[in-house]
Amino acid sequence: MISLRVLAASGSPIALLSLCGFLFAGRIMMSKMALAAGVQPFQLGVFGNLGAGLFLLPWLASARQRIPMEPEHLLLYAVLGIVSFAVPTVLSYYVVERVGPAYTSIVYCLSPLLTMTFAAGLGMERMFLRRFVGIVLGFLGMIALVQQQILQIDIGQPVWVAIGLAIPVCAATGNIIRSAWWPKGTSALAFSCGASLSSGMMVALMGPVFEAPLEWRFADSGILSWIVILSAASALSQVMNFRLQQIAGPVVFSQIGYWGTGFGVLLAAILFGDVLTAVSFAGLACIVSGGILANRGREA
Repeated sequence: MISLRVLAASGSPIALLSLCGFLFAGRIMMSKMALAAGVQPFQLGVFGNLGAGLFLLPWLASARQRIPMEPEHLLLYAVLGIVSFAVPTVLSYYVVERVGPAYTSIVYCLSPLLTMTFAAGLGMERMFLRRFVGIVLGFLGMIALVQQQILQIDIGQPVWVAIGLAIPVCAATGNIIRSAWWPKGTSALAFSCGASLSSGMMVALMGPVFEAPLEWRFADSGILSWIVILSAASALSQVMNFRLQQIAGPVVFSQIGYWGTGFGVLLAAILFGDVLTAVSFAGLACIVSGGILANRGREA
């Protein structure tokens, strides 16, 4: 079995994209179980990210690396914490309440398309025809997997439907920022550690507006266990995600959500007995094929 260290060091974007997608799906499932156990959403956001950063610090020390702490790097961490995590988290909080969870999950489908458009418009990556076809194919595969959720969307509040579109815009913007301003000479491990800590702090500043931190429970062993588990899973996921972006660029990286949804469907079938239909298999095939095409477009 290929070790995570080998995968992280390899030059195979597709292997890393697959791993990152699997970790993405696993984190989603663990988050749902943690919330069901009594962890509050912003409590999970704060301590999941801070915990991930703390888990990465010993790894960073053993590798004899450090987090870049120059003023421009601290500003970068703060911007990423706000754009990539804090703002989407807050928007999701409101949009889920007013439009429903189905719409909130579906708008993330737009992130790869927007990332590709931004990267091409800014001259960061060329717009290969094969890459375009791959991203669109992945998008269609994602839609096939969430077709039932599409039918549940409540479009009775068009203002909040429009506001929800800012969620994938933030995700795409974060993808571009990480690539464009990646600290020179900094490893994925160091960058992900700094970004995790800053994300936790940004959400902590916003948390009191939506939840009462004094009511967050930690004495409950079940809640504390889930926070620790999610922190460890987030730490590993963040390192792999940043490594993927480092070697493959923002467009390939942005497909993690597609692959994560695909793995989520498979895990739900294996763990909970969900039925895989012909449409599900077609969607999975489109996502995998799209990922391969998009990456080949980069190498052409």
